[in-house]
Amino acid sequence: MKSLILTVWFLTGSLWAQTNTNTTGSTNRGGLWNCKLPNGNYYSVSLGAIDSVSRHEYLLDGVFRVVEVTVATRGSTQARFYVMEKPSTETGAPLGGSLPEGIGRTMEEMSARAPGAVKNITNSVVKKFPDTSHAKIIEYRLPDQETLGKLFEHLLRRWQNRSLDDTFEVAL
Repeated sequence: MKSLILTVWFLTGSLWAQTNTNTTGSTNRGGLWNCKLPNGNYYSVSLGAIDSVSRHEYLLDGVFRVVEVTVATRGSTQARFYVMEKPSTETGAPLGGSLPEGIGRTMEEMSARAPGAVKNITNSVVKKFPDTSHAKIIEYRLPDQETLGKLFEHLLRRWQNRSLDDTFEVAL
């Protein structure tokens, strides 16, 4: 009799555990988040694989201001979407920032000589091997902070289950 009572008790608990579901959906992270970028570039990630989403900024070598959105996943890769710009006095420019000014003048001159060509160059990720080989990091350089901000908001809403729109498209 004792074993019959234990069996019934065990089966009742098992059935309850199978039917008890989370109805809020707050932890249901099914689906994908996609980002279509210029020149056929594309990023797609499972929402359930995302561990964290962040937006931050820093000075790169004291020369360029970088504003970045990072998507960290449970896998071995991390995605970075960023904007690089010359720092101004409002954003913490180093004194005597002649290098950024010189690069800016060079880019303006190149743009005047070959319109359209600079657009593709300035929105490309630039790496110096082996210093910046960033293994397992997927990088996308965006044209401006407004686009980066919209990307971050779209990703955050999708990851937090506040949006069903799964694709963000970057237009130049």
